[in-house]
Amino acid sequence: MSASEGTATGRLADWIAAVRYEDIPERVLALARGQILSVLASLFAGSRTAAASAVRRAVLRRGAPGPASVLPTGERVSVSDAILANAASSVALDHDDYLFLGHTGHTAVLASWALAEAGGLPARDVLLAQVVANEIGGRVAASTLLGPQNGQTWSFLHAAAGAALASKLLGLSARETAHALGIALYQPTFTLMPGFMGSDAKALTAAVPAAAGVEAALLAREGMTGPLDVLEHPTGGFWSFFAYAPLPHMLTGLSRAWITDTLAFKKYPGCAYIDTAMDALFEVLDEFRRDRGRPLAPDDVLAVEVRASLLTVEMDNLSADSRCLERGTRGRSEEHGTRGALSPERVNFSIPASAAIAILAGRLSGAEFEPDRLASHAEEIRFLAQRVTLRHDWDMTLEVADAFDAALGENGIAAALSPRDLLAVLLGYRSRMGGHKRTPLRWGSLLARHPRALLSRAFRAAGRRRLFLRKGGDLGAVDFTRFRMVFPASVELVTRDGKRYAARRDIPDGAPGGPDRLGTAAAKFREEAGRFLSPERVERALARVLRFESSSVAELAREIALPNSHPDLGYHPSEYPGQFEGSRTMDADA
Repeated sequence: MSASEGTATGRLADWIAAVRYEDIPERVLALARGQILSVLASLFAGSRTAAASAVRRAVLRRGAPGPASVLPTGERVSVSDAILANAASSVALDHDDYLFLGHTGHTAVLASWALAEAGGLPARDVLLAQVVANEIGGRVAASTLLGPQNGQTWSFLHAAAGAALASKLLGLSARETAHALGIALYQPTFTLMPGFMGSDAKALTAAVPAAAGVEAALLAREGMTGPLDVLEHPTGGFWSFFAYAPLPHMLTGLSRAWITDTLAFKKYPGCAYIDTAMDALFEVLDEFRRDRGRPLAPDDVLAVEVRASLLTVEMDNLSADSRCLERGTRGRSEEHGTRGALSPERVNFSIPASAAIAILAGRLSGAEFEPDRLASHAEEIRFLAQRVTLRHDWDMTLEVADAFDAALGENGIAAALSPRDLLAVLLGYRSRMGGHKRTPLRWGSLLARHPRALLSRAFRAAGRRRLFLRKGGDLGAVDFTRFRMVFPASVELVTRDGKRYAARRDIPDGAPGGPDRLGTAAAKFREEAGRFLSPERVERALARVLRFESSSVAELAREIALPNSHPDLGYHPSEYPGQFEGSRTMDADA
């Protein structure tokens, strides 16, 4: 029975209830398996952080063992507690995956796993639910693209994704699924920047809404109802708070356009907007090594200039501002977030700090973010960060816009906006993002250097607006297999002897349009899991993921679980009696 009744959540629910594993193209399933590797890698990487350890200890103090595993440590807890602990680890270093549009993996993978373990569900059902969560979570986030939040701060998408995947795994009807979505979005989470970029609370970004979304499906199964028009209700609906100008057409095209095709697997801990800058920096470091026959030393560095798009610059501006506020001051942060105790939350969104760590370590991985390592190298990181300058480049920003425009065509963002919508967006961004910026955007240079480009884009947008009004938006017309995740950045190193080394990257390693996405996900898993598991266990786990449907979540959880005596647990198992009993079998080579 159809649940739509003309509502947005009803139409989503109709698809969730109807879609089958057989409907998903193999290329999409392959990327979903890669997403499992990426999420598990991010979980290993973040599991040693203070924030993730605190969440893990908190759920274990609840007492009673349950049917789902805390990863990678293997304790048995309730489904909701497993989601809470595991998603906290995977988000702690921002080392996850992302797609058009949002960071769905924490919920898509980890909430599906918790339910599958509890119910003994087939792996193919789990992979189906994972793709469902990607498609729904990404679309709900995309519908709020022109709003006060972006990217990882779209925490509400995890409630929608959690409700969607749980509804699928529980076998809910379309109507029950619509109510699950309504319940999940009735009290949506709204992420605040001081917490996200300045405290351990950031670890809860996906964990809390994901668990709430799963709970919403469980309640809907018992007959609870939710507001079916929760998204579009004109007086206080979701979109009225989360979008300056909603984009409801982003919810269309299910089963015709798979946004899972756009999955990008982060190579480095940190926001996606640092990735191309780090790729370019490592090219520079390699060139220096070839030229000098040795690695770059901190004393070699006179200056590093990074040029990047508006997305990277505004990320860095927000991180600098939130750290400034956290220290109890106002105005400029001359230290650019590199004074005081260093933490992942302070570094993951900072170009200068990330670049400094990369230069010092010769790499940027989870190992560099262990608390003792950050603390012991704090002064060196500050020293180098002071030599890194970030500048906004309007040419690069226009390239980002052109890449999205090329992918979406007549279903793009500009086509959906009326003049009134455009004004609302501009006023909203001015209110939210205005004021002093560490790195200015220099709007005057855009008008001075690109008048013809801006005029041609305006005419093109007007033409597409007419088509949009005549035909209506349809994401199903978009071929996401052609999507390119363009975030240009360039790096120039000036050494103390006056020599210059430069490189530029347009597409991050591991992203659509770049080479060997799945290879990047596998390499990431090997690096991060390899800090905890023997090479043999890493390869066995990787092989199980690549043939996921012929395995089981329980087997995989046992494969990656750490021994009780592992020094990286961060606590002693005897503190939490019961949780370890029968939780796993340990291999001799663990």
